Amino acid sequence: MPNVGNHFADRVRGKMVRTFQRLADPCLFTPSDGSAPFTRLVSLDDNGAEIAASSNEYVPELISRAEFLQSEGAVNSGDEFAIGEGISAQQGLLTQRVSMDSVSVTFIYIPLEA
Repeated sequence: MPNVGNHFADRVRGKMVRTFQRLADPCLFTPSDGSAPFTRLVSLDDNGAEIAASSNEYVPELISRAEFLQSEGAVNSGDEFAIGEGISAQQGLLTQRVSMDSVSVTFIYIPLEA
């Protein structure tokens, strides 16, 4: 009888990647090391829900986050991304890694003027 437990993590990881691919947007990703820009997926988020749920002991600051699939390549501080074109384009500069797991890596980003 096959041991399903050995492949469970791989199956879950595959499902998480497929879910990310459905929800994410394509962006033009420009690595800070000077290599050629390429298209990859990004999922943008912020901490607005966390701010709304927290107490008002301090002045909250909205933090913008960008999540990338690890399987699409390395992501580092200083890398830039751009979503969309023309007036509606959204650009960001990655500053600090927030989290990383076996599927994705999340960075804080600073919005850039187009």
